[in-house]
Amino acid sequence: MGLIAWWMFGFAVSVGLGMLLTPWLLSRVRNYITQKAEHRGETIDEEVTGKTYLASLYVPGWLVGITERVFFTILVAFDVSGTATAMIGWITIKMLTDWHRILRPDEKPWVRSLAFSALLGNMISLLFALIGGLICRLGKF
Repeated sequence: MGLIAWWMFGFAVSVGLGMLLTPWLLSRVRNYITQKAEHRGETIDEEVTGKTYLASLYVPGWLVGITERVFFTILVAFDVSGTATAMIGWITIKMLTDWHRILRPDEKPWVRSLAFSALLGNMISLLFALIGGLICRLGKF
């Protein structure tokens, strides 16, 4: 397989599979959280679980996901020093920009769990970038 084929395959895994599987896995986690909360008798606000909380970015989530996966796929593919640190920093910045939601003293535990699910979503997304970048790197050999 040639260099271009490896890169196309790597980006198909990173961007394509990442775009399909990250939201699917994240929705499964969030459904589990809301089901557990309902099972415990906690009131679930549609405002919080719906678009207001889970998709509160003014920039669409799919655009952020594609951008981060392309960026980090390229960094991994070129074996750029400090890529792992940059990934952790990026996740930290993304989480901190929305952390005020769960720091309210009266916030319900399930809201905090939903916020933690965003961390899992970030990890899943960047895992696809890592795998895609490693596949791209195979084309060098």
